[in-house]
Amino acid sequence: MSLNNQIRVIEETDAHIALGAGGRDVLDVIQQQIPERAARWAADWDADPEGMRERCWSWEQCGGRTCGSGRWAQSVAYATSHTRRESAAQRWIEHLAGDTVDQFLVGTDVSQAARLYAHGRAAGLAVAAQHQARFDAYVLDALRGVDLDNQAVAARG
Repeated sequence: MSLNNQIRVIEETDAHIALGAGGRDVLDVIQQQIPERAARWAADWDADPEGMRERCWSWEQCGGRTCGSGRWAQSVAYATSHTRRESAAQRWIEHLAGDTVDQFLVGTDVSQAARLYAHGRAAGLAVAAQHQARFDAYVLDALRGVDLDNQAVAARG
């Protein structure tokens, strides 16, 4: 017995609908904010790889005074996406954020580690936009990695 599955497009719709309740905010982040920040994130990494590695570990594991740890915030976001049946949207959001970083770093001489760091920062920023209306600043700032920006600036200063 053979089953033939066919998909028929009935109508096209706006992309933001597929990205969950915060889809418009997510698209803004992906189209506007990530391109503006990708090169800076990569440059921060390449300027001080050891220092950034330490800061990333601290952010991931410990968090700070103004926000939770990155790993904790990511687990909260994944659980919320799953509960709200938006886990596929979150995977696509992370994928689109990474693709945007790649587009804006193409032809640059940034290291692979810097590129991966920028991917992670972009994904966190976009996922924070997905959950903007659901989480408070403590969780959102952890997803965005705001302590990483503050420490990178302080390290250069």
